[in-house]
Amino acid sequence: MTDLRDLTLVIPAYNRPAYLARQIEYWAGSGVQLCILDGSKNSADTDLVAHMGADVHYEYMPIGFNERLVHASNIVKTKYVALLGDDELYVKQGLRDCLDLLDMDQRLIGCVGRSLFFFHREGEIYGHQVYGKSQDVPEMHDDDLRRLRNSFPQGDPSGAPYLLYGVFRKEHWCTMFGSAYSRHYSSGYVYELALLLIGACLGPTKMVDSLVWLRSGENPAMSSAAVNRKIGTGEWGTSPEFASEYEDFIQRITGVLTRCGVTPSESIEAMVRDVAEQFFAYSLHKPHRPIAYWHRVLSFAARNTPRWAKTLLKRNMTKTLGTVLDYKGVAFDDALKQLRDSGVAFNKEEMNDLRTFLLAFHSTLREI
Repeated sequence: MTDLRDLTLVIPAYNRPAYLARQIEYWAGSGVQLCILDGSKNSADTDLVAHMGADVHYEYMPIGFNERLVHASNIVKTKYVALLGDDELYVKQGLRDCLDLLDMDQRLIGCVGRSLFFFHREGEIYGHQVYGKSQDVPEMHDDDLRRLRNSFPQGDPSGAPYLLYGVFRKEHWCTMFGSAYSRHYSSGYVYELALLLIGACLGPTKMVDSLVWLRSGENPAMSSAAVNRKIGTGEWGTSPEFASEYEDFIQRITGVLTRCGVTPSESIEAMVRDVAEQFFAYSLHKPHRPIAYWHRVLSFAARNTPRWAKTLLKRNMTKTLGTVLDYKGVAFDDALKQLRDSGVAFNKEEMNDLRTFLLAFHSTLREI
């Protein structure tokens, strides 16, 4: 079994001190190395910093998200690296399965596990599977640019591994993140597209059918000048207003892939441009599907419904009503059963301990 000491988790913390403390507590004694780059308004509490231990590298860096990730790509030293949000979690057994696979198959640059969205409500943990469509890219061991093409069929990357929260060999993670976040763009979604394009070309990434990533719904998504969520990638990639940024984007990625020896080299720019433009077309179409309009109606209703009414509705949610309202959350144990029924592996005892850990955290959080 691979030692978790071979893995660094890069955590770009931001204004969630209680969740940062939770991370440190969760990983204590696991062997995992934490690289915490804190962009908060204030540094972490001195007592917390003093008790972090040798497995934690903490830097107070009140600068942008991009700059912190680029900095991480210059300082991590372990064999493997992964990104982790300050309120998200990885399942330790799932991580071991990923590292075992990478140790066994040297052709792979990384692997991605199965994911569970979770949140806390009224003394219980709820969840549901996310990114369930992800699967291995066809012909993943074929030439680099064909793998890129196959990662974006008709411009849609949702069937490929979700690389943002994958576990990678250090050299590939540093290339991907150091390059994708190397400059600012007007749309905060562009960086992830760059990451997907670069990662697909550098080598094959395999899905592992173990529960690895727990995506948190405990806090609202962060948005800032550095991560602008108001401009979608489709709008950014097709508007004359951002044409110079788009051209810079294409040239930067082409340059990175050329330097990394991606083949065939004479076709890199044309393929990157073609795949990006297909993705922009897909992104522009996605919000105009009937289901997207329905989701916007649901979002508007949720924002304007009193909390007491939403609580009452959730308490009495039937399966049929949940389907109509696109409400997927079920009790944690039921969410795990759904995962297991779909072929996802996990350690039941570890998940019971994790549920207890999360409930204890939220109990303490209410008392603060």
